[in-house]
Amino acid sequence: MGSSAAILSLLQTLNLISESDSFLSHSDKLSILVEMNSVYEKMAELPSSKKVDAAAYERQVIDAVLIFLDLIHSHLSDPDHHDDIGFTLSLSQQLQIVQEEITSFFIATDEEEEQICSSSSSYSNFASSDYNTWNQQQNLLVGLDDQIRALQQLILDPNSHDLVKSVVGMTGIGKTSLVKQVYNDPLVIKEFEARLFLHIGPDYTRLEDIMLRVLDELGVVIPSDKLDDKDCLQKQLSEALSTQKYLVVLDDVWDGDADLILSDFPENRKGSQIIIISHIQRLYELILPHKHIILPFLNDDDSWKLLHQTAFSNREEKCSRELEKIGKKIAKNCEGLPAAIIQVGENLRGKSFEEWKTLSEKEDPLVITRYDDTPLSNALFFSYMMLPRYLKPFFLYMGVFPKDYGISRSKLIKLWVSEGFLDTHPGIEETFGYALDLLILQSVVLRGKHTSVDMYNFKNCRLHFTFRSLCVSEAKSEKFFHILKKYTDCTPENIRRQQRLCVHNNVVLALTQVHEWMEYVPNARSLLCFGPKQQYPVLLPFCFRLLKVLDALAIRFYEFPHQLLALVHLTYLSITCDRDLPNSISTLCNLEVLIFTRHHNIKLSNNGPVYLPVDIWNMHKLRQLYCKGFDLPPPPDDSHLENLITVSGVSVHSCNTKVLSRIPNLKRIGVQIESAHDSTETFNFFDHVASLYEEFESFKCAVVNPNLISQIVRSVPNFPMNIRKISMSGCGLPWENMEVIASLPNLRVLKLRWYAFCGPLWKTTTGQFPRLEFLLLEDLDIENLEFDIRSLRWVIVRHCYKLENISYQFMHTKLLEIDDCSPSFMKEMCEWRSFVGAEVKMRSSITDL
Repeated sequence: MGSSAAILSLLQTLNLISESDSFLSHSDKLSILVEMNSVYEKMAELPSSKKVDAAAYERQVIDAVLIFLDLIHSHLSDPDHHDDIGFTLSLSQQLQIVQEEITSFFIATDEEEEQICSSSSSYSNFASSDYNTWNQQQNLLVGLDDQIRALQQLILDPNSHDLVKSVVGMTGIGKTSLVKQVYNDPLVIKEFEARLFLHIGPDYTRLEDIMLRVLDELGVVIPSDKLDDKDCLQKQLSEALSTQKYLVVLDDVWDGDADLILSDFPENRKGSQIIIISHIQRLYELILPHKHIILPFLNDDDSWKLLHQTAFSNREEKCSRELEKIGKKIAKNCEGLPAAIIQVGENLRGKSFEEWKTLSEKEDPLVITRYDDTPLSNALFFSYMMLPRYLKPFFLYMGVFPKDYGISRSKLIKLWVSEGFLDTHPGIEETFGYALDLLILQSVVLRGKHTSVDMYNFKNCRLHFTFRSLCVSEAKSEKFFHILKKYTDCTPENIRRQQRLCVHNNVVLALTQVHEWMEYVPNARSLLCFGPKQQYPVLLPFCFRLLKVLDALAIRFYEFPHQLLALVHLTYLSITCDRDLPNSISTLCNLEVLIFTRHHNIKLSNNGPVYLPVDIWNMHKLRQLYCKGFDLPPPPDDSHLENLITVSGVSVHSCNTKVLSRIPNLKRIGVQIESAHDSTETFNFFDHVASLYEEFESFKCAVVNPNLISQIVRSVPNFPMNIRKISMSGCGLPWENMEVIASLPNLRVLKLRWYAFCGPLWKTTTGQFPRLEFLLLEDLDIENLEFDIRSLRWVIVRHCYKLENISYQFMHTKLLEIDDCSPSFMKEMCEWRSFVGAEVKMRSSITDL
């Protein structure tokens, strides 16, 4: 967590103190914030070689701050709290301890800076090592043949005019090993007259520093008064390398713009090359992959091969079939990271069958903490320590999710906002999305499925088990969050002073003893229940008076738990309940996100819509509302939800002018039509409100259990002209009605599913869909597609079993995906794919393609 997250917690706590509470003066509040910020700034200023050692002193400060905050939380969570002398004295004493620890921190870090030490500590040394020694790397490099050939082609291509190439990927994935393999290849040695392989590290971020390293390696002495003279250094480099074709490898580069900086490196037009090895990716590497190699994780077969070679280094050792089966499971659990596989293999060397079996049954084959004295743990912790300080709380928070959990980008951002990681304001979701993108580019978070709006952003993401293990251990020790998976995780010594409790096995909440132990942590700010969904109700503890975030979607309630209404600090509530929301829901006046679903989606009555309580209109901080099967009631006079930007799960009964005109900043709406209960809909409401919204992003309409014989939706809505995304399902509209959508000038994404439109032919004309970039066609009865949409970048055709022909050359399209369409169409596309301008991905459950 570090001082950045401690300051965040401190700010959130101080904001809870009302003006009527006199136990902490304004000067004391300001003083501790200033002093903590000084710790924050000191950690940022330290050289990378000292950050890890200084972290131990920083933690002592944080521990003292957490006790200080715990005292305040305990006081505030008492409904009858008042400024008693005992509390004030304890708080004053703890504040003094905090100040003493801050003083000790500065003394210790100043002494560290004064020490004469080598230019790189053990941490900066191992930070560049993907795994183990060079001799072992040479022998154990597997599964990267394609990448080796690709790098050779990049640097040996006589037609290449790009000086700088890069090899990027997660810590431990084998970047250094791969480049060394190519660097020492006889063809490369023969091709380049001069070769340099230099370790850079995080302390070298300027071009001048890098040039000095190269010149020093070449034996060129630079006068002390010229060390910062860029022109002089470039001249010296040019003189040293101008007559030679050179290959310079810069390993462990931490500057995200290094290849742009190095474009000023002397180019002698002889085909010289610079290779950057880094874990930091750049956005344009996704756009221009021909200049960069992003290393993939090993597949299951190569993972087992590497594990086998490591664990059975003695060729005389035999591996039985039973052991091989277990070993393959262990290798798979390493999730394709070579450094993890090698460390696990070394741990298993000479072990018994039972020890192999025991390891295979564990959730993770390795536990990663800052205290492990292993190359992998050290390198991972160093990567974490070197994250930009403001990103660390965002990164640590991702550990709250279970292993292999597909972390939804939108859900993660909602939680970050609700946790108060930054002040909320319009557009804050984009800010948090940028933080996630930075974590992905830092290679500490793994990207998942692309978003339809942007091919270079992602709908979901995940953590590799190694980084997740580090997150969990760091978060627990920093009291940032604690995971409850088994009975022993819930003991008082484990949960005391934890800020967030993350339940990964909801069954533990059924134990009476666990509920009693929860009384030891009344000041928890978040309760996140991500365990498997429960068929039967489980009681939740409601002793957390300061709770801000409650995600209980995986827990079933027969009735709404009225104890929730006492949790007035809630900003995020996600709950599954078989009954209606109570009228007193507006008691939760700070709520910003409300997700309310039924255990079973059953229409209870044929008599019309089921409305949310009218008091919902008094929840003025509400920003996101998801309420499948419910509708917004008619608003009382002069009632507005001015902060509400997303409404989803409602029926068309919520989509009338009277309701929508009271939500002035609405950006996204998702409508659900029950064909068995709702009358035929015409969407006339959009004719009246389209002009209300200057910034409207998304409209989604899904007809549940559509009757394909009769048309449920009579016409296409009159959409706001600046709408960017439309998703429709089950509407049964004729293709002629597409004219309205085709004329929208700013539409970027169009998703048509489940007979959204019906008929054998869809034909567009030139000029329609002027900015459409993404098109999804799924489960439609279409037979022929004739369209000319030059802005299209990504097309997905899925389960269109009648489709025979697409009359479109895809010359401007980057990606075409075809999944399980008619066999004849799949065969035709398979033969045609080499003539298509786009990258074509084809999948079929019937034939091999």
